[in-house]
Amino acid sequence: MVEFRSKLDSSKSRALNNNMFKKLLWLYAGLTVLLIVFGVIGIVLKEDSSDVAAGIGLIVLGVLITPLGYLLSRFLQKRIDKSATYISENTEEVYTFDEQYITLTQTRSDVFSSTLKARYSYIYKAREDNNYFYLYISKMQSHVIDKSSITQGTLEEVTSLLKTNLGDKFKSK
Repeated sequence: MVEFRSKLDSSKSRALNNNMFKKLLWLYAGLTVLLIVFGVIGIVLKEDSSDVAAGIGLIVLGVLITPLGYLLSRFLQKRIDKSATYISENTEEVYTFDEQYITLTQTRSDVFSSTLKARYSYIYKAREDNNYFYLYISKMQSHVIDKSSITQGTLEEVTSLLKTNLGDKFKSK
């Protein structure tokens, strides 16, 4: 059995947000290149001064699109965190992995307590990076487990359980 014990605070949603942003980075990069190319074409093939202004505008927008996308995603994540009262330093999460089940218990003093016990087939897909395990229950929903919060067992045991029970649905680093 392996156990992780941590707080469900904004660091988890920030980790998930950064993970999702990395996945969309190719989209932002492609859009950046397209806008810059169209801007350069507008300047090179200018018919009047408005084409130069439009070209410069497209280039500037292209350069700013990735940082703006990142800032927008952070802003939206903060709004979600603020509205989700269960995301708090006072909310404790305990993840337990055994041969057949993953159990998640979330508790926030006397405000709420929730326990989920599920077979590994409940997981849509899972992946790990250097700091976290991401257990997706759908394309857009994920449990984030900080590897440093392990209190019992080893990280190798979790990786082995996920590989064994999820097969190709688990991606490691």
